[in-house]
Amino acid sequence: MSKEITAEYAKKAQGEAEWAYEKAKEKFYYSMLEVVFLRIKSHLSEQGLKKVMEIDERRNNNENLGVEFSQKTWVALAESWASAEGLAMTKIADLYGLEIADLDMSKISPPKEEDCEDDCSCC
Repeated sequence: MSKEITAEYAKKAQGEAEWAYEKAKEKFYYSMLEVVFLRIKSHLSEQGLKKVMEIDERRNNNENLGVEFSQKTWVALAESWASAEGLAMTKIADLYGLEIADLDMSKISPPKEEDCEDDCSCC
């Protein structure tokens, strides 16, 4: 049951997958945020709990601080997810036996220079 894959069909499938990915990623970030906060809270000492409660109170009383904290939180989640996602994609692509030639490289962004180490050969 082999369907002929055309360039048009592949582009449509890419677009649908990208849309679904963005929607799923948003849900995932909220779940990841909940899991991480619960994990942190499960490890807090009395002193740590006091710090968290004080910062949360300050955030509740200062809208600008709350917005800034939220923005930094989302950046931290995105940065954390990027490396985990890359590793998972590599491992799953290996399971499929995919090679570089099997990927549409126009969809893959090169790493930013600040993400590379001094001896990095990718940039």
